[in-house]
Amino acid sequence: MRIRSKLASLLAMACVIASLLPSPVQAGTGPTLMVADFNNDIQNHLGGYYNKFEALESSASTFLTSDIYRGAAGRSLRVTANRGGSGFCGVWMHLFDFRDPNSAFFDARRYEYLSFWIKGARGGEEFSINLADRSWIRREDSLAVGLISDFLPGGVTTQWQEVLVPLKLNRRIDLENLGGITLDFSSPGDYSVFIDDVSFKTTDRASTPVTKTASTPTTRAEPLPQAMWVWNTEPLLNDHEKRRELFEFCREHRIGSIWMQLLYAFKPEVDLLRPLPPGGVDPATRCIIKTPDLVRDFLKDAHANGLKVHVLEGYPEFAQRDYHRLPLAVVDAVIDFNKNSATPEERYDGVHFDNEPYLLVGWQDPSRRETILQDFLTVTAECQRRVSAKSDMQFGVDIPFWWNEADHQTGKSLGEVTFRGVSKPASFHCVDFLDNVGIMNYRDTADGADGMIVHGRDVLAYADKVDGAEVYIGIETFAYTPTQTWFAVGLPKDVFNALYRDPESGLNHLSRINGFRIQTFNDGVNVHVGIEVPDDPSPKLEEKIRTTMLEIAARFGASCRPALRTNATRARHRAKAEMARDGQWLKPHDRDIPTGESLPPYAGIGAIRIMLPKVTFGDNTFDDIQTQTAAAEEYFQRYKSYHGIAIHYYATYRRMAEEAKAKSAASGD
Repeated sequence: MRIRSKLASLLAMACVIASLLPSPVQAGTGPTLMVADFNNDIQNHLGGYYNKFEALESSASTFLTSDIYRGAAGRSLRVTANRGGSGFCGVWMHLFDFRDPNSAFFDARRYEYLSFWIKGARGGEEFSINLADRSWIRREDSLAVGLISDFLPGGVTTQWQEVLVPLKLNRRIDLENLGGITLDFSSPGDYSVFIDDVSFKTTDRASTPVTKTASTPTTRAEPLPQAMWVWNTEPLLNDHEKRRELFEFCREHRIGSIWMQLLYAFKPEVDLLRPLPPGGVDPATRCIIKTPDLVRDFLKDAHANGLKVHVLEGYPEFAQRDYHRLPLAVVDAVIDFNKNSATPEERYDGVHFDNEPYLLVGWQDPSRRETILQDFLTVTAECQRRVSAKSDMQFGVDIPFWWNEADHQTGKSLGEVTFRGVSKPASFHCVDFLDNVGIMNYRDTADGADGMIVHGRDVLAYADKVDGAEVYIGIETFAYTPTQTWFAVGLPKDVFNALYRDPESGLNHLSRINGFRIQTFNDGVNVHVGIEVPDDPSPKLEEKIRTTMLEIAARFGASCRPALRTNATRARHRAKAEMARDGQWLKPHDRDIPTGESLPPYAGIGAIRIMLPKVTFGDNTFDDIQTQTAAAEEYFQRYKSYHGIAIHYYATYRRMAEEAKAKSAASGD
């Protein structure tokens, strides 16, 4: 039975490394081998993760609950599924660590049964039990061995029951290389079941140990204050009612710090939407903070309401060496602002940069990526040095969770960089020398193989080990609307990379052009560059879009290069096929770029970019946010470097809270 899903891309990662795994893990000697009791961690005793899989119009979720469990203590795995008229959904559990290339499949030959315990929320829940060995894992698939009712004659009830699945009845499963277990909800309906104590047994009479006491790492007694990004500053400076609403919201929702965008101007002016002239930013460039008296008045009120306020600023371009004078000018301006403020209550508590250098076009080139990260760390370290030497403030930056995760093609981390003579993920370098970091840990579930806990814990563990930066775990509450994107059919990767390294290049160092956000799509062979465009542009804006696309095509388009022009049709076909397989792109189609001359149009591609639901809480309920972040916090509080949840951002989070409050009032709750 097929379980493949665009939204379950982690299975594909498992396939990449499956052929690299060594000989299978040998089984233990006792009659029962406990695999997962769900008491302490996301990974089971064989190193395997679990996760939901789903495809529209069906959905699933997993959640470790301490309210229902088998035995006297512990936790169980709650699985909920909504099987619609189309799509598929369920949950899988691996028997090996797919993130570790040295992990191995499980040798289950000495065992007769797979055992797990189940309890239904209503009783009568039905689903298929599937198994996967090495070959099935490679195919992102699994083999159905029976329905749950085949192994429980009375079906699932609201009491705990043991399920015993014979392992040796199906010769299509290689028990020497057993890879995973899948619960597949194939019949339409809503389901909720609890799973506990997954094990392998040599006989159906072997007992399953019962948890008598659950030992978990020590955590703090109370949740920590949260941080929150605030991007729309001007109303809060000018409108005391807006200000009061912010302070009241922060008190109600445990916000202790706000990272608030700075209003400023560069003198002389710098156009971040166009390439810099040779030599980079003018050495005389200064940062001028706007309305300093209003800022001091706001800071005084914020501190009186128990809030800490950090300057928030950042552009991807700031990471590059030619632009370094800009973030340094911002830091210097804030330091001077504090020196010129009469009282501590009128001073900022810190500076926080949100630069996101991976949005630069050049990130697609692996060699340039290393340079971008080196430049990013260089300016970040200098900002920290200045803040520490010249003020009492803190300095911090936002980093993506995936910088420290494995790139199975290279064997290194995705953010690997050599800095100060040491090679390691850029996220770890940041932890080494910064006061704080905000991990953009954007997932809408706490647990599972693709949840907040898995993606956040490595940085926290590293920070504890080196006694490094304070770590905030960021969540997203903003949801991008589907965005039309227009690409020039692009160049082979080696051609693109060579072009990028050309010192005469211009667009390559930008994240925006002519006011439009640049997008890149790497289909594995070619790199396509384009821009996000509005759905219904005015004639004037439409012409600006066309000329911008011509500018992109002239530099990055296959149609503009005689040697590659004949390959444009094939390259476009491949790109559309890869987009159709990528969950972030919808409706890829031909969209040529008119030249406005006697020349034929340049080959282009149109597609709709969407924000994957798993990335944001923007399409979840407010209760979901509270439930999932509370579960993540319970785990993260075992790390001394953990300093709280950071919420992106005020406007969307407040709207969700107000909608939830209004709905509750209307229902009389």
